[in-house]
Amino acid sequence: MIETMQVPVEARQKYLERRKQDVVASKEALSKQDYSFLERLGHQVKGNAITFGFDELTNIAVAIEQAAKAKNITQLQTLIEQFESAVNNAHL
Repeated sequence: MIETMQVPVEARQKYLERRKQDVVASKEALSKQDYSFLERLGHQVKGNAITFGFDELTNIAVAIEQAAKAKNITQLQTLIEQFESAVNNAHL
């Protein structure tokens, strides 16, 4: 695992900005019941959040990927809210 201190703050800021865009896109995908998009998003974030030191996002992303595979819209609504909160409250 890469230590957070090795990832420049600017890179972590850009990463969080991209995740904010993902929050918007995930809400739109949820409204369209675009489970394949949500599954991909969960998979991507699961794979890269830990590199930037955002373990909480990794855990939520795993759950989003699984809920999208199961097409569980109720769970996805809750998880996307958690994702948004985690992104907005992440500390650099």
